Amino acid sequence: MASKTKKVKTIRKHKKARSGAKRKAALRTKGSTKSQKELFGDK
Repeated sequence: MASKTKKVKTIRKHKKARSGAKRKAALRTKGSTKSQKELFGDK
């Protein structure tokens, strides 16, 4: 059986990798650049 420290370190590592995943996925799909509409309004 793994030690408590090993378990905790693994959990923390996985949590760190997972944190911000939704934001990162949104940036990948939608991008971070604002659209023409957002920048200059409707014309």
